[in-house]
Amino acid sequence: MMILLPLSLIGIGAFIYFLFNAASHALPLAIAVAAALACAHVGASIPVALLVGVIGFMLVTGLVRFIALTAPLPARIVFAAALAIPAAIAGYQLGGGLAGLSGLSAWFLAAIAATLTGLAATTRIARPVS
Repeated sequence: MMILLPLSLIGIGAFIYFLFNAASHALPLAIAVAAALACAHVGASIPVALLVGVIGFMLVTGLVRFIALTAPLPARIVFAAALAIPAAIAGYQLGGGLAGLSGLSAWFLAAIAATLTGLAATTRIARPVS
């Protein structure tokens, strides 16, 4: 019985980590979901639609990362902002929802979550894969 509280806190922490990780990839995830839904709407099977969504996610992430690492500085800033702004919006919504559950000041914690999620999205794209 004593182990349930630490395990549940670890589980909730991991869930929140994965939510913010997904929020930092908001634009590639949105494009992947749109591609998968369009493929399913045309009449493809579910595995094919999922494969199209995964390929779309990988293409968008790879293309933006390639451009962010090889293009001149103004293009890097534009592509970093193109990924950071949707990530910050998703982080704001996620932080506001989680802060609203706790009864704390939702807009302040949501603004902090938006800033951190936008910075995380920018640094994930701007650094080379090691």
